[in-house]
Amino acid sequence: MNSVISIFVDVLSLTLILALAAFGLAIIFGLIGVINMGHGALLTLGAYFTWAATSLGHVPFFLAVLLATLGVGLVGLILEHTLIRYFYDRPVETLLITWGFFLVTTELIKIVFGTDLRSVVNPLPGSLTIGQVVLPAYRSLIAAVSLMVIGGSAIVLYRTTLGIKIRAMIQNREVASLLGLNIGLMYKGVFVAGACLAGFAGALLSPTLSVDPYIGNIYLVRSFFVVTVGGVGQILGGTLIGSFLIGGSETLFALFSSQEFAQTIVFALAILVLRFRPAGILTRK
Repeated sequence: MNSVISIFVDVLSLTLILALAAFGLAIIFGLIGVINMGHGALLTLGAYFTWAATSLGHVPFFLAVLLATLGVGLVGLILEHTLIRYFYDRPVETLLITWGFFLVTTELIKIVFGTDLRSVVNPLPGSLTIGQVVLPAYRSLIAAVSLMVIGGSAIVLYRTTLGIKIRAMIQNREVASLLGLNIGLMYKGVFVAGACLAGFAGALLSPTLSVDPYIGNIYLVRSFFVVTVGGVGQILGGTLIGSFLIGGSETLFALFSSQEFAQTIVFALAILVLRFRPAGILTRK
């Protein structure tokens, strides 16, 4: 029984951790239709900013996470204001622009920080004991924060005036504009919010990773699978379902095979899902 509970907790925590990593992409892709290939670079910047603040500036970890989130948000604001805002109706161009941003940012990270592996000290190195189940304390914190971020986003989208405006913009941009909504400002806000979430995820995940210029590559691929399999535009339920299929189920398959083979099964399953449900598991009504 204890082993079953332990497996369930592992699946749940990995699902929520991947959901946090993918949520910034889900916001930008799902709400304003920008195929943000720069998501991985923003996540990497969040990790490096956190490392620089804690290791070079001796800033407390959780303050460093906040500073990294704001720093990546500023990078996203500059990218949106200088380039992205001119191409919202041209998805292929935004894909190429954000991919170019990813490549340029990766090279700049190599130049500024080098290619050596960096590490961020785990702020909660202990463990939690729930009954007979022992959980890493920091990983449990990330899972809890992920749940709070997704829950908070649900409240904003469905229980606030801002959420009503965002949903009106998604459903009919022209009519929303005629009713007085500043569409350009709302697009900018959504893009910057998605960038902040990517930086926040990279900052929080940095103690669990060996920080290098390529850590965003893995999360970029996984995040796109999460968003497309869960359902584009299904910001909340789609992200959680996609994260379980891509992240959580990998833990289950790894019980019966190697980690590499488990990843292969998961991605093959994701492709199979998209074959029969191209719009994702959840589709917009």
